[in-house]
Amino acid sequence: MRRIWLISKYCRLPAEGEFPARGFSLLREMVRLGCDCTLITARHEWSVENFGVAPACEVKIINGVRVVSLNVLRYDRAKSLRRILGWIHFELKVLFLRLADIPRPDVVIASSLSLLSVFNGLRLRRVFRCLFVFEVRDIWPLILTENGGFSRRNVFVRLLGWVESIGYRYADRIVGTMPNLGAHVRNVLGYDRRVDCIPMGLPEELVVDGDVDVPSSLDRSFPKAEFVVTHAGSIGIDNALGTLFDAARLLKGDPRIAFFVIGKGDLLGHYKELCRDLPNVVFANPVQNKSVQPVLKRSSVLYFAAHPTVVLSFGQSLNKLIDYMYSGRPVIGSFSGFPSMINEADCGELVPAGDAEALARALKMWSTKDPELLRAVGERGRDWVVRNRSYRKLAVDYLSVMGIDAKA
Repeated sequence: MRRIWLISKYCRLPAEGEFPARGFSLLREMVRLGCDCTLITARHEWSVENFGVAPACEVKIINGVRVVSLNVLRYDRAKSLRRILGWIHFELKVLFLRLADIPRPDVVIASSLSLLSVFNGLRLRRVFRCLFVFEVRDIWPLILTENGGFSRRNVFVRLLGWVESIGYRYADRIVGTMPNLGAHVRNVLGYDRRVDCIPMGLPEELVVDGDVDVPSSLDRSFPKAEFVVTHAGSIGIDNALGTLFDAARLLKGDPRIAFFVIGKGDLLGHYKELCRDLPNVVFANPVQNKSVQPVLKRSSVLYFAAHPTVVLSFGQSLNKLIDYMYSGRPVIGSFSGFPSMINEADCGELVPAGDAEALARALKMWSTKDPELLRAVGERGRDWVVRNRSYRKLAVDYLSVMGIDAKA
């Protein structure tokens, strides 16, 4: 039995009405394929006020996966000093973790949602003489300089760049969720290294739950228009929804087309104020994961957006697109990065990021299509995501990267 450790500070566990994160879903499938899997993750409950109240470390078996939860510094905003301090706190907790309490690993995976986990991955490889896999989920520090406005000369950015290069240089394997990460690794190192893509997958809970009713709150607010464009997810600066609302303004004279925006975020209030004079835009509060699908299926097309940024030239792997494609509806995206998924499945259209006029033209064109054609386009996406993004298949692929034979 091969023993695999995954160090991932941010990893949502199964909960009522919510889907677990990619890391847990992969380990759960690896357990079913005969591996002994341990997830080392964070529980963000530590604060001065409750010091000593919550256990410093908890070990539980969840769906066959050994979950080691370390209590680390709580933070309220993603872009904050407390989040960075939480990275350090987590790595120190892993450093002093009682290794004798966990079966020694054959493979250690360090996920870059907390880039400093590279150091613990390299240390554990030396201690256990095991394989070390550097898994890239977010490309740090590139997202700070390209999306966060940080200077490349910033001391913190330079430090993260040094850590990143160490990971790329000394890891036994490099895995990314984005399909073109190899180009970025070559830019950093100055030479090629093999990079494998293990993207986001289709949660089994999404498949098992099957059809549920549209929540009454969404049913009441769902637009009555003939053609409904839906966005479901966060409403913040990273979601680039300004293009959608600019397109809605361009199309406000067409009573057949309406926009339904489900979610919350830092910019929700701003966008609501911006759209006060747009009767074709409807906002709704977020709902649990399991309740999103019936709303998506009821929509005409589904929308996502991303800022034009160098980060996305290496590709994307969005949970949102898994949900969208599984619903069997066409997907329209404002996206100028490395294309994947939508073009591979031929289940929608990508228009240039930030171009509201191009988006308005595309939506106008899609609104004239026969409903049966829309259904056929959406079904191509659903078929593709079921074939290519089940976590069983991705787990088999991941094990193959680690040199472990398994059959789906």
